Amino acid sequence: MKSYNVDEKMKDIELIKIGLIKVCKSKKNKKKGKNRKYNQAQAILKDPDKYADMILEIILATEIVMNREEQEIYIEDDIQEISYNPEKCEAFTIKDGLSQKEREITSVPLYPDQFIHQLLIEAAQDVWMKGMYKYSCGSIPKRGAHKGQKYIKKYIKRHNTRDKTAIKNGAQLDITKCYQSFSHGYLKSQLKRKFRGKLFLYIIFKVIDSYAHTEINDVCYGLPIGYSTSQWLCNFGLTPLDHYIKCELGVEFYVRYIDDMIIFGRNKKELHKQVKLIAEFIENSGLSIKSNWQVFRYDYINRNGDRKGRAFDTLGQRFFRDKTILRKRNALKIKRQVQKLYKSKEITAHDARSLMSRLGQIKHCNSYNFYMKHIKPFVDIKKLKELIRIESRKHSKACKAI
Repeated sequence: MKSYNVDEKMKDIELIKIGLIKVCKSKKNKKKGKNRKYNQAQAILKDPDKYADMILEIILATEIVMNREEQEIYIEDDIQEISYNPEKCEAFTIKDGLSQKEREITSVPLYPDQFIHQLLIEAAQDVWMKGMYKYSCGSIPKRGAHKGQKYIKKYIKRHNTRDKTAIKNGAQLDITKCYQSFSHGYLKSQLKRKFRGKLFLYIIFKVIDSYAHTEINDVCYGLPIGYSTSQWLCNFGLTPLDHYIKCELGVEFYVRYIDDMIIFGRNKKELHKQVKLIAEFIENSGLSIKSNWQVFRYDYINRNGDRKGRAFDTLGQRFFRDKTILRKRNALKIKRQVQKLYKSKEITAHDARSLMSRLGQIKHCNSYNFYMKHIKPFVDIKKLKELIRIESRKHSKACKAI
């Protein structure tokens, strides 16, 4: 495996500034709750050069500490204080989305932790992207759910007319608590194989070690949900699995959306075998397949015209052989949001953006009848777009003033 040195990028003042601005601009001014980080971000955006220099000073001090630790030389207290030492933050639990699934979120300070995390991503992103499987989607630039949806539809459409046996059966499997289960040792060994720069590895190992969901026999496990580095480390850690499935198992069709995997196959026996081999392969990284994995006969229409088998329910949609519709809980969420806006006396720009982002799902599936029945009679799309446009103009003027 080819290795890369990105240490010089870590000390590039322009790259530091780019990462700093990205983090600050991602902070939103929420009307409900605390706006402390947003206010702090706006203050930093007034003088980004000053804070970029401060981050560079932290990186250079960290490099000195790293070198002196390696040579077992005394480290002055003032250098030790300036160097990067991740904050140990307490996690809090939220109930996520319509499913109300409990998730443990860990939030870190904006300065310097979030800036350091973003710098690690900016420095290593090109290297991480080079080895990634083409259809691993989710938390990767230009590889969202829509890319996975397009690939599934394209494959079904192509084989529906040419070779129906290729999509006769399917397997759907998920990784149990993917973020919380990653072995720190496994991630570090994979990073050492890909990166040879000491400074980058020293800092990212500090970030990894700053959180442990569980510890078994002195081995730490877990990536924190809330760190921007976690999604990249997760995809990087699962890349060997992608190559194993495609190259060694020889699976023709395979899509992974973060920890959710979709496979098409010609016979169930072969799919069962592949799932078991996948489960064995990921044991080294501390991961395991959820017990509810399924191998099933894919959707088809029999001679009598009756629909049999099952559709894939993933990526926010249900993929049938001849159509794609919204997942039930997504459709229910849209219906509730539309009714809420219909009954409200005043619609805010935030409400308009929220609904429009959800309505984007309808554009990419066969849900015209759903739109005509549950959306069009209750909301004026043109007015929502105009409201968003006006708010965007106000925001751009405010940014120019800064």
